[in-house]
Amino acid sequence: MRIPNDTAVVLFGYNRPSHLMRVLIALEDYNIKKIHFFLDGPKNSRDIIIQKQIIFIIKNNKKIEIILHKSKKNLGIAGSITKGLGIISKKYKKMIIIEDDCIPRKEFFQFFVKMLNKKNIFQEVGAICGYQFPEIHEKNKHTIYPMLLNYFIPWGWATTSYHWINFEKMKKNKNNFYSKESFPKVIKKLNTLVKNNEKNIWSLNFIIYNFLSKKKFIFPNKSLVKNIGFDGTGVNSKITNSFDTVYTSTKKINTKNIIEKNKLKNNQERNLLKYIGYFY
Repeated sequence: MRIPNDTAVVLFGYNRPSHLMRVLIALEDYNIKKIHFFLDGPKNSRDIIIQKQIIFIIKNNKKIEIILHKSKKNLGIAGSITKGLGIISKKYKKMIIIEDDCIPRKEFFQFFVKMLNKKNIFQEVGAICGYQFPEIHEKNKHTIYPMLLNYFIPWGWATTSYHWINFEKMKKNKNNFYSKESFPKVIKKLNTLVKNNEKNIWSLNFIIYNFLSKKKFIFPNKSLVKNIGFDGTGVNSKITNSFDTVYTSTKKINTKNIIEKNKLKNNQERNLLKYIGYFY
């Protein structure tokens, strides 16, 4: 799969070499030639040992040009993503972002490149997302098409550098960022979890920013990401198989028309509220 020169593929990791290997194997299978890999700094001596394995994997990969960005300090997922995308947004116009527990499926990059190249798409869209709930995932459909939904899911996603830079600017202005607008249920619930120190949700600010900017999110009708992080190894995630989706082959990717239905939006919101303790 050829990725345009103005688009960066960005991978974030920390201390899961086996998960990282599975993601890299997928990227090799899809003929991805170059990625930027951001490795968050270690918290302890155990992390130092594990990260030596990760660096060995990165340096000995012969099929992908992997540009390693290693943090000396542990920044956490929010800090790592903020710093990493801050660097990438100065060098590229567009960014496709995955984490080390999100395996992209066969059509992932084709769908994303087509959507990123769609004219004026980001006038009303904050990001393109690759995962889809099992309850919405159309496993028997042989065509992938885009849908417009209300909430961001950070399991394989993309945005423009212009949009990310504007987000970072608004985030610095707290009075402007947290307006007195009435937030919907999902945002209120996420905000409560953060305030009660139950969750460290890096994407909450990005969700609020896009809500205030009146921007929605593009999703495929079939999930193009397999999340393998709910096995007890993640920092913020529990153990569950509730988010598994069945992969079926696709004959066509049609990005001409974007589907927008209130039924689908309500379905997404209902599932987010149901699984929110697991999800972010």
